[in-house]
Amino acid sequence: MNNQTRFNQAPPLPPYYVERPEVSQRLKQILLSEETAKAGTLVVSAIYGLGGIGKSTLAAALAHDKEVQSHFTDGIFWATLGQQPDILSFLSSWIQQLGDYDFKPINTEAASLQLKTLLSDKKALLVVDDVWHPDHVEPFRVAGDGCRVLVTTREAQVEDAIPYDLDVMTPNQSLELLTSCFNNDLTAQELDYAENLAKIVGYLPLALELAAAQIRDGLSWQELLDELQDLIVGIEALDRLKAEEEPSDAKRKNYSLVASFNLSLKGLFDDDRLKNFAWLGILPEDVTITESMATTLWDCNLVEAKDTLRYLRQKALLLPGVSTTPESNYRLHDLLHDLARSLVQSELGLSIPSAHQQLLERYQTKTDKGLWHTLPDDGYIYNNLIWHLEKAKKINEIHQLLKEETPAGDNGWYWQCDRQGKTANFIKDVSRAWAIAAANFTENPTESISLQCRYALISTSLNSLAGNIGPELMGALVEKEIWTPAQALAYVRQIKNFSSQVRGLEAISEYFPPSLLSEALDCAIGISDEFSRVNALVALAPHLPDVLPQALDCARGISDEYYRALALEALAPHLPDVLLPQALDCAIGISNEYHRAIALQHLIENLTPSSVDFPFWQQILYSLASLTRPNFIKTIPQLAPLITKFGGVEALRETVVAVEDVRRWWK
Repeated sequence: MNNQTRFNQAPPLPPYYVERPEVSQRLKQILLSEETAKAGTLVVSAIYGLGGIGKSTLAAALAHDKEVQSHFTDGIFWATLGQQPDILSFLSSWIQQLGDYDFKPINTEAASLQLKTLLSDKKALLVVDDVWHPDHVEPFRVAGDGCRVLVTTREAQVEDAIPYDLDVMTPNQSLELLTSCFNNDLTAQELDYAENLAKIVGYLPLALELAAAQIRDGLSWQELLDELQDLIVGIEALDRLKAEEEPSDAKRKNYSLVASFNLSLKGLFDDDRLKNFAWLGILPEDVTITESMATTLWDCNLVEAKDTLRYLRQKALLLPGVSTTPESNYRLHDLLHDLARSLVQSELGLSIPSAHQQLLERYQTKTDKGLWHTLPDDGYIYNNLIWHLEKAKKINEIHQLLKEETPAGDNGWYWQCDRQGKTANFIKDVSRAWAIAAANFTENPTESISLQCRYALISTSLNSLAGNIGPELMGALVEKEIWTPAQALAYVRQIKNFSSQVRGLEAISEYFPPSLLSEALDCAIGISDEFSRVNALVALAPHLPDVLPQALDCARGISDEYYRALALEALAPHLPDVLLPQALDCAIGISNEYHRAIALQHLIENLTPSSVDFPFWQQILYSLASLTRPNFIKTIPQLAPLITKFGGVEALRETVVAVEDVRRWWK
């Protein structure tokens, strides 16, 4: 059975991704080996501690590999840590992804233990990306025997793990990456320049893409090579003055990366562009940068924000993001994030806390009477407001935020998160505020204890909410637009009773916008009881045109054959032609003939002659030949249009004669 992974949090591969089979195949072999099963952790580290060498990209390529996905059927989790990771947030989000919305950890230890419990019988891949300190990995190394942990790091030494030292790209791979960055084929002269450039920048993928962006912007190959060499010589000379020793190969490669950065910044042309890039340094690492939030970050209008984001992307200073909306979004490589952060003081004239404060002031102008919960949602701030408040050293405002009230007397921050279907975000914020309060016990025990009790009371109140709203009321609230579909789905996720969860999905399914269908399917897939999971699929099937491949994967993964047949029966009327062969394969894999016959009959009922070519017709007939005669004969009325299509009316007559013949020969 060809199961696919339940979900995949890995980032997309870059547009100029180049296969490195000598690395990826070996990594996959190690990852799936018995040796790694014993150690549990595979660490991909950069040779010489280099950044920009492609560690994260290779990890993402593994996560998108079909064989890896088929092996880790309970999902691929991804956390990019960076230098100052919010480990509790990552652990909390993973816990919720595994279906536990009730557990509200207040510290890393409690979250790690809960994650261990939830993963004990799972087959999942946990990717912990960009690790700077070995201690940061430990809370994630709690998975059961069926799981693996894949770590990427520049040089953190992780104990009791299998190491893999990643080298730079080969010259041919570097050339392939460079040439893929251009729309036209390179001339022989340009290929010579490209080979020289790859050598100068040390075959580092990030440096290669930055350099290619300079060529696309009109800099000649010779000018680029000359400027890079001059910059590298200058950086090396400065470094020698400090170190007073011959630079190593690792240092020389790092010089080339720094030179590529400096040349890219030099190519920004004006101070405003450079300042815009510097502002990116106060965002969390690996965050999604939306066009709407950029208007606040850069204090500009939407047209200017879009133009600047596209410009920085063209310069290879931004990566494309993962978008579930029409609005484009972006990400920032961790090395470029470090570079932007280093420019905050020099280009903006601000300390890091002051820069966070200025951003918060810009956001506050968008509130009603200074109340944070009245902010418009820009796809960013509701996930990161508490983070910015903490970085701005505004701890009291964090606690005040969680005390804000609406005019109706409700908790303001919860009310807003709830309306957006982001109650998990509210829980994360309460957990962080609780941890901050606990850390302040020595300095102010009275305030610390009172705040901890407050957050405990909030947590217990949330525990009581989900079970109090029936599916009929939930559907009515969405229908009357008192609730948003996202808000209702968030409540359904928190329901512990499987049948109630299914009824909740059924009640609100017709109101889901396309952007929520994938989340609704994830909710159905997360139901561990197979009978209830099938019923959830039945409820969602009419509304799932955009995510039917994932729904079919879910049906394929149901172990009980009767339930699998019911799931296929529910999906059959909605499957597009391209998915019918896969559905047929799934039905053929059912060993019990009665259940197989049910699935095959419903699939064939929904075939049209135009959707079936001759090879597919043969596949259908071979699959039906595995049935006993009575079950086969039941399908002939549905087969009649296909028999006529391929053999004409005479073939249909002959088939009827054949039915009578075999009935006479074998009573």
